[in-house]
Amino acid sequence: MPANLYFRSFAILTFLWGLVFALGMALILIASLSGVIPPGYEYLIIIAPVLFAFIIVGIQFLISPWIMDITIAWVYKATKYPVEDLPPHIRDFLYNQMQMNNFSLKWVAIIHDNNPNAFTYGHTKKRARMAITEGILNYLDESEQIAVVAHECGHIVHRDFIWMTVAAAIPLICYSFYQGLWTFARVSSRSQRGSRDDAASVGAIALVVAILAWVVYYISHYIVLLLSRVREYFADSFSANATGDPGALSRALVKIAYGMVKSDAELASRMKDEGYSPAEQRQAAKQSAFNVGMRSLGIFDVSGAKSLAMSAYGRGMDLNEETVAKAAQWDLSNPWGGFLELSSTHPLPAKRILSLNKIQEERGLAPEFPGIGKVKLPESLWDEFFIDLFLMYIAPFLFFALPPFFSLIMALLGYNPLIGFGIGLLVFALIWKWRRNEKYPKVNDNDPTLTVVHCLTDQTKNSFYEASPLRGKPAVFEGKVVGRGIPGFFLSEDLVIQDKTGIITLDYSPILGFMSWIFALFRVPKLQGQMVKAYGWYHRSPTPILSVWKIKTETGQTFKNRWSGANWLFMWIVILLGIISIAFGFFPI
Repeated sequence: MPANLYFRSFAILTFLWGLVFALGMALILIASLSGVIPPGYEYLIIIAPVLFAFIIVGIQFLISPWIMDITIAWVYKATKYPVEDLPPHIRDFLYNQMQMNNFSLKWVAIIHDNNPNAFTYGHTKKRARMAITEGILNYLDESEQIAVVAHECGHIVHRDFIWMTVAAAIPLICYSFYQGLWTFARVSSRSQRGSRDDAASVGAIALVVAILAWVVYYISHYIVLLLSRVREYFADSFSANATGDPGALSRALVKIAYGMVKSDAELASRMKDEGYSPAEQRQAAKQSAFNVGMRSLGIFDVSGAKSLAMSAYGRGMDLNEETVAKAAQWDLSNPWGGFLELSSTHPLPAKRILSLNKIQEERGLAPEFPGIGKVKLPESLWDEFFIDLFLMYIAPFLFFALPPFFSLIMALLGYNPLIGFGIGLLVFALIWKWRRNEKYPKVNDNDPTLTVVHCLTDQTKNSFYEASPLRGKPAVFEGKVVGRGIPGFFLSEDLVIQDKTGIITLDYSPILGFMSWIFALFRVPKLQGQMVKAYGWYHRSPTPILSVWKIKTETGQTFKNRWSGANWLFMWIVILLGIISIAFGFFPI
């Protein structure tokens, strides 16, 4: 493990355990003051939560790899292959890394889904597992595939699953402290031991410490996420050193994170089209050879599976530097990027690419995407960000806050509180309409079809660069369904479609939760491989998605998402209740 990674990880864990120690000392003080535990045994009050947390996390660590084995085989329908059965370039790289870094893989699972993803898990370096989706094999060229595999090897070599398991115990301990203190505070306030004043004082102290424990629980949760992001950077660094090509991982991140890939229809036409030179035809044939090799291994049959009819970015072609820089600028310029990164296990893709650019510069190489971070947007997005925060997180609670508030105001003015209650509902309805208009602006059947890359790179004023988890932009995409939102998961109702410029996830959210299972089980398999036209709202968080309004298939079927309509119906119900309340306030029965 690199010394710098060890130091950072140890420093973060030390700080986390320092928080646990501080809470433990507070617990001992409370136990001593309360007299609940005999003198000299106060330490027992912190032993139980700590032991409980380590038992839970320990059991999880022991059984989770086996549970994941079953999940990958039965839920994700993956096929497990020994390393020797993998494509030669991946096989040789893994053998070399296992020998150099003293680890071993039980197998590599191929998840049969074109949504590109990869992950690693296990107990120890000697019993690690790796899973990659067919999207990694289809959309990335050989150097990029190896870079992704090397990143996962970095997690194994650095023993990340062990470090993160230890770190995950700390928020659980803090939450156990919070629960115990909260209960203790309530019991102490009603205790008959000693004077009631003493019991109430101890209960008040316990209540204050319980609130602190709750705050520390959330702080520790975000610090654990920070630790995860730190280790992701070092896995990227491992990949760069193991492959000697940091740019390969940068290109892979662009394709995976932003969906900037192309279909192999270009390659097929190039191999046959007489308008291309013999050299270009040979290059196209070489680029498609990987798929043929995989077919011979029986992992999947690209030519025979409709859902896998899309493939390869157009291997050997460079990603356009300006296009990538514009696509990545959302991560760096939109305040939502940094805000969402706080609750993410992975750094923002643009920051990872900047880190890889720095590694290339340190090696005397030209950065893969030097334009990232240098694009100037038409305007600052901070005002939109604060509006979005208000509409997303505060507005829903105003349904409970505004009616009582206006009722109180009207009562103080000497009017019937029902009038204020109705006014509060109407004010809330106006705010909810504002929220709905921002999230679900009007989409028409005759709106022009857009492309994935256009939405990623359009930075004209008031356009797609303003998109956020709340702020939607009307969009229509046309493409082929190539996978599920959660790769291979049979209960994933979301779809991944690919147009001529890239891939994007369609977020299908029905009103009733069980309807998503019905759609996932019975509709999605029939949609695999079909050409569809999807209407909805383009959001970024930071992965681009389309929140679905409706999907039209090439066979003439239409699937509608009623969620935006439910928002509209809720707003009108609130307005009606507000009018009724005001009417009863003025004309009581």
